Amino acid sequence: MTFMALKTQNDNYEVKTQEIAQQILANTQESRSFFAALRDQMRWDAKLLGWTMGNPGLRVQLFRFIDTLPALHSKVEIASHLQEYLGDDSVELPPALKSLLNFAYPDSMPGQVAATTVETAVQTLAHKYISGENIQQVIKTVERLRKEKMAFTIDLLGEAVITEIEAQSYLEKYLELMQQLVEASKKWQHIPIIDEADGEILPKVQVSVKLTAFYSQFDPLNAEGSEAKVSERIRILLRRSRELGAAVHFDMEQYAYKDITLKILKKLLLEEEFRQRTDIGITIQAYLRDSKEDVQGVIDWLKQRGYPLTIRLVKGAYWDQETIKAAQKHWDQPVYNDKVATDANFEAITQLLLENHQYVYSALGSHNVRSQARAIAIAESLKVPRRCFEMQVLYGMGDKIAKALVDKGYRVRVYCPYGDLLPGMAYLIRRLLENTANSSFLRQNLENRPVAELLAPPIVEETPSQENPTQDFIGAADIDYAEEQKREDSRLAFEQVRQQLGKTYLPLINGEYVNTTTIIDSLNPSDFSQVVGKIGLISVEQAEEAMKAAQAAFPHWQKTPVPQRADILRRAANLMEIRRAELAAWIVLEVGKPVKEADAEVSEAID
Repeated sequence: MTFMALKTQNDNYEVKTQEIAQQILANTQESRSFFAALRDQMRWDAKLLGWTMGNPGLRVQLFRFIDTLPALHSKVEIASHLQEYLGDDSVELPPALKSLLNFAYPDSMPGQVAATTVETAVQTLAHKYISGENIQQVIKTVERLRKEKMAFTIDLLGEAVITEIEAQSYLEKYLELMQQLVEASKKWQHIPIIDEADGEILPKVQVSVKLTAFYSQFDPLNAEGSEAKVSERIRILLRRSRELGAAVHFDMEQYAYKDITLKILKKLLLEEEFRQRTDIGITIQAYLRDSKEDVQGVIDWLKQRGYPLTIRLVKGAYWDQETIKAAQKHWDQPVYNDKVATDANFEAITQLLLENHQYVYSALGSHNVRSQARAIAIAESLKVPRRCFEMQVLYGMGDKIAKALVDKGYRVRVYCPYGDLLPGMAYLIRRLLENTANSSFLRQNLENRPVAELLAPPIVEETPSQENPTQDFIGAADIDYAEEQKREDSRLAFEQVRQQLGKTYLPLINGEYVNTTTIIDSLNPSDFSQVVGKIGLISVEQAEEAMKAAQAAFPHWQKTPVPQRADILRRAANLMEIRRAELAAWIVLEVGKPVKEADAEVSEAID
């Protein structure tokens, strides 16, 4: 396509996007978001949410408190933590909250009242985002959604398993979840807008899972072991879902797991028994800088597979974690650093997906009216079949947008997390952060931003990255083992080091290696039969000789110009950087540190 043809196409898309977006937005004006209704009510859950939107300091402390709440087992503990988190002088409290916390002792009657009030408010708030604490509650929720002509997908909260007993339990819980949902679905009335498309009957039941839930030691560093263990359990899940007629969607998590997740799923879904399945999905996060490349890679793979799958496109839910971790490790940021860039990438990937609708089904998850309208504009312009795309929202968010999309005849699926509040609290915090962020479309909509501003195209302004001028020293970057090449470098380093085990190492004194009367074995603490090396221990006389040699050499070193001395240190650091993988392997074998921690030791030595 020529440049002018491409520009004309985009102009046409934009005109249609604006028309559709304004229609959707007009249908949500009576209650611009669920916040508008909450703000006008006097319930404490509404008040807490409203306060977090206007007070960043309170938001941080309140969310910290909410995160700890499920672990507190008495009113006294809750009252005590309330005062500890919110009583700080740096937190500006609204008068109502200040009055509530005006008690002298946590075990006093006012303290009990404050604890009960806030605990109830947080639980009420949690239930706005979590679709139920057990399967029975979830079934009631999805039946209500179906009455509103919305499909669903169910996610079991708390997937971060740390034992194999937990991992096996999660598999069993998902099998039970599918069984009960399918059993309940036999009584559900057929709803054409969500249960069929282009003459094809669609599964009424869908579950969403994360690979890490199925193996407690899931780690890119053990890619083969993780793949074997996860694939074994996923096969069980997929076989059962086929028997029941339920769909399965695979969620995406932290960036570190992205590549291995895609690799495992691509390999698994090419197996003969799963190759023809079209009721399976994979998630892509648009806030990742390499997400468009990943989508193109999946599309190319699907062309070879010969049968379409769904790609759920979302903005991403781990932005804070990803940015902080990358800064801590001195890595390049894997995510876009501003919301506009993410929105622009979301629209670009949406177009790529819809242009390839014969190979991939699109599930477009967003609460941004413009993002959804852009998808519809492209789909309608390209005459994409209804089977090939749907819109998605999170449970408890974007309710009015979802209803407006349903009213326009589109298939809308609601992502419904369920589970206990304790494992669900991290999810709740992410949703609260998203809702109360200044860049959130829902918040901007609530604040009555001009329609033209809300629906403006996301234009990314390129700004050169600026180093902190006051930061003269930047630490060595740890290795990101999420990268396959880095894992391969580590594997080769271990092979190289293992070929050198058992050698004898003598001390260097005054420039010469000297023999010693005592030699000890340095054993691998993880395998005492493995001698890492034989170490010569110097005698008292040899130690004195070494000290004299060092003392004699010092005046020359002292007279060496500072830049030259610094250059020698930098060359030593560079040599360690070059041999980083090898040095980390030695540390692992000699002192038993895990690879990541060993690599961090090398970084510290370089620094």
